[in-house]
Amino acid sequence: MSEFQFYQFVALDEPLDREQLAEIRQLTTRACLTPTSFVNTYQWGDFKGSPEDLVADYYDGHLYFANWGTRRVILRWPADQLPLDVAELYCAGDSATVHRRGDHVLLTLFSDDETGELNDFNDLFDCGDVDNDREEQWLPSIARARPDVAAGDLRLLYLAWLLCLQAGEVDDDTTEPPLPAGLADLPDSLSDLTVFLRINPDLINAAAQPLPDPAPAPTRTDYETWIRRLDTAQKDTTLTRLLHDNDPHALTELRRRFHHDHPRPAPARPGRTAAELRAAVPAQAAQRIAREEREAEARREKTQAAARAAQLRRLAHLAKDPEGGWKRLDELIANRTGAHYPDAVQLLGDLAALADRNHTRDAFDQRYQRFRLTHSRKKALLRQLDAAGL
Repeated sequence: MSEFQFYQFVALDEPLDREQLAEIRQLTTRACLTPTSFVNTYQWGDFKGSPEDLVADYYDGHLYFANWGTRRVILRWPADQLPLDVAELYCAGDSATVHRRGDHVLLTLFSDDETGELNDFNDLFDCGDVDNDREEQWLPSIARARPDVAAGDLRLLYLAWLLCLQAGEVDDDTTEPPLPAGLADLPDSLSDLTVFLRINPDLINAAAQPLPDPAPAPTRTDYETWIRRLDTAQKDTTLTRLLHDNDPHALTELRRRFHHDHPRPAPARPGRTAAELRAAVPAQAAQRIAREEREAEARREKTQAAARAAQLRRLAHLAKDPEGGWKRLDELIANRTGAHYPDAVQLLGDLAALADRNHTRDAFDQRYQRFRLTHSRKKALLRQLDAAGL
């Protein structure tokens, strides 16, 4: 594949009507269009429309990637759900920009692999695999962060600032913007965002390291107490919007008001500089590597213990009739396709282990050498035996 580009848009708050779909169809005849989605790929040529214009006028989210390394996410909020001045605190360079278009605020996140060293394309995308379509799953997952941001969760915005920091767009003496709690425990939507945009997990961990645990989630009693204090007219208006108007923003606005009345305490410490965060990354990387090595060793030990237990069970059965094991070996080898070679190698390993346990290894070795001589033309079998150390 010499070139591959992927464009996706989603309409979450309100599906597109027929007139809107017709307007978009004029931009492309190839895209797969529904009232809630737009998907198109290019191996030759390019999309003629403006992704930003489409988000501003029709959609709530956009995702783009190309196999040469460019990736982009655009998310849209009603202007009263994401104050522009708040978002601007976190947009510190070309990698994260925000501006207002009409009644909406648009956040654009951009990642580019200029060096060509990040070889994760095939790991993340199954382009052209009609049975999987993994590339279409990224945007719906990432877009689930929109209601959280509208309700006051600023972790996505802080990740946008880290994206700028990682790209070298933040000066060393710049102080970080307000740091939200819970950065060390990201929801799936934000975890997918960090993977898609290739934000260094060690940088995220360095930023989250001094944070206290997030405040406990509100209880049912907390909600009930707060709801009882609301003005009756406000309650009636909200319920009408939910039930009659099917307003997708009514619940989000209610949650935002609740969190406004129950603010989480900010970390009691001064903000760090960009240089301090960059300097903390190597230590985080060392800790991560050590942790991964410990986890890998624990998995190896568990696998080895399970293999030993399985072999002991096989040996207990084999000990009752060792000659039956050799006969079974001939049956496995008789299959000309070689499909049973792995089973034959395992059985020979069990016969060797049984011989060691019974102090009859010399007899086994003689019989094994005759076995190899008999099947000396089966090169694939011999390679598997050698790989198993037999």
